[in-house]
Amino acid sequence: MISERTGMPTPRLVRLVTGFAAAISIAIALTLPAVHFWSAWHREFAAVNAEATLAAAGVSALASRTPGLWEYQEHRLQGLLAIGAEKGRRRVLNVDGAVIAEVVVRPRESGLEVTAAAPVFDGGRQVGRVEITHSARETVLETARVGVLAIILAAVAFIGLRLLPLRLLHRALSRAAHLATHDALTGLPNRVLFRDRLEQAVSRARREDGVVALLYIDLDHFKDTNDTLGHAAGDRLLQIVARRLAALIRETDTLARLGGDEFAIIQSGTRQPGDAESLARRLLEELSIPHDLDGHQVVICASIGIALRGADSTAADLTALQQEADVALYRAKGERRGTYRFFEAAMQAQLRERKAMEADLRCALATGAFRLEYQPQISLAGDCVVGAEALIRWRHETRGDVLPEAFIPLAEETGLIIPIGDWVLRQACSQAREWPAPLRVAVNVSPIQFREAAFVERVQQALLGSGLEAGRLELEVTEGILLTDTDETLVTLGRLRALGVSLAMDDFGTGYSSLGYLLKFRFDKIKIDRSFVHELAKGEDAAAIVSAVLALCHSLGIRSNAEGVEAAHEEALLRDQGCQEIQGYHTGRPMPADEIGAYFVTHSLVLSDGCCSAAPGQLLRDDGLVALAQDVDQPAAR
Repeated sequence: MISERTGMPTPRLVRLVTGFAAAISIAIALTLPAVHFWSAWHREFAAVNAEATLAAAGVSALASRTPGLWEYQEHRLQGLLAIGAEKGRRRVLNVDGAVIAEVVVRPRESGLEVTAAAPVFDGGRQVGRVEITHSARETVLETARVGVLAIILAAVAFIGLRLLPLRLLHRALSRAAHLATHDALTGLPNRVLFRDRLEQAVSRARREDGVVALLYIDLDHFKDTNDTLGHAAGDRLLQIVARRLAALIRETDTLARLGGDEFAIIQSGTRQPGDAESLARRLLEELSIPHDLDGHQVVICASIGIALRGADSTAADLTALQQEADVALYRAKGERRGTYRFFEAAMQAQLRERKAMEADLRCALATGAFRLEYQPQISLAGDCVVGAEALIRWRHETRGDVLPEAFIPLAEETGLIIPIGDWVLRQACSQAREWPAPLRVAVNVSPIQFREAAFVERVQQALLGSGLEAGRLELEVTEGILLTDTDETLVTLGRLRALGVSLAMDDFGTGYSSLGYLLKFRFDKIKIDRSFVHELAKGEDAAAIVSAVLALCHSLGIRSNAEGVEAAHEEALLRDQGCQEIQGYHTGRPMPADEIGAYFVTHSLVLSDGCCSAAPGQLLRDDGLVALAQDVDQPAAR
């Protein structure tokens, strides 16, 4: 009964409300006078009956004193009837109904009357009756006055019941329509109204030979605010952002919140793409201004994707326009956050390629197309192997060997990194179980994987399922993990340490290094990034940085590892500066699980005079081959 188009009550609903109001009004107009008349009539009758009873008592007393003669004492009877009489007619009648005496206080008025009678007794025998009659004219007049007031009240009730419900209903429907088309948090149009406004803007552009620009805006790293300051602070930040964005657009433009931290702007005009580009720059500049959230200065940036649709465009499908803006937004976030990009046809092909890569990743995970290779880690103190780092490999039937750099970022964006990381962890622990003890296996952990609530339990399950000692598993985490959720991160690291797992900080010096993190949590190993290693022989700056990091490791009792060592002179420089471990193509390329076993056997023996001698402390595997000695390169005391 509600118009879907206007949100107004339908004529049928209006008629129903009108009928209901009329019924209530008629009931009021009839019921109030009737109730008043009935009540007044009964009050008047009770009063007349009381008067008749009192007068009959007096007459009965007279009849008892003068039996047989009382009927002839008219004057005395009239005197008794006159006692307390104020109005109406009073009569005494004998048993035959003949009037013996009568008193009329006021002239009788024509119309409705109220009459009551009471018996007269003589020695217990009824000898007559007293009858009193009052005019009901005043009752009728009062009822008429009440009727007039009831009609007025009924009219007011009709107007109120007819108009108020419809007005309240209209207000409620308007509110419901607003909630259905606007975002409850920011008050901006939601997807439903946004779609309608976009359709109108495109239609108007065709008629007026204009151009419509669609800007998709996504806040970068908004999740960090939610994680560090809480969802309430995140909601306030969205409200602040909405107000800032609204202040930058024209009245003819539409700003909508599509959900989460995503906004959209519909901009109409003929000076495109200049207007859209100018607006995008102003938006980025405004959003870069710090936001105050309960004393916390929060700085965020945004990525913007822009798509245009002109009057002469053949691709008028609104869904296609939205997809183009979304593709441009994805390009802006992928290239450099805090920027904007216009849609280009080549982006669509890249998006299809990304979707195809995602589908292939899911298929590879389901069919077991991934494999692990291991790169040896060498102790420079004894020139012997102390473990190996597990590296994931993917050979696609048409793409060939796909580098981790090509699919790991996509896996992190889509969440596939969690099941892939679980597989790597289980597989590495299972294969390392076959290595001679105490060789360690190092496994890289993605920040997304690390922040998962059940990550520690998954590590424990991998150890229990494989039978690998916890001390032989080394988890490599990047510095970026320590930037958000610091307290929770330290708790997770502490739980992993309690399991007995070794923890290494990977790519040290390339991210957001802070000595404060090392004071809060003592890692077992720091890995120097390959970029510093490659620059060792080219300049003094890299050598100074590496030397400082190695000195820090030595003073804190943390093992050091340099990755990406590809030449003998790099090994020599690292050895001279006191680096404890190295890995790279110079000491061993990544190799499959079956080859790494043979590598361990041949390279666990003495390579030069050092601590890895095959002396009395050496270990023998079950097949009799010489393995790594127990006393080789034990972790530094913490």
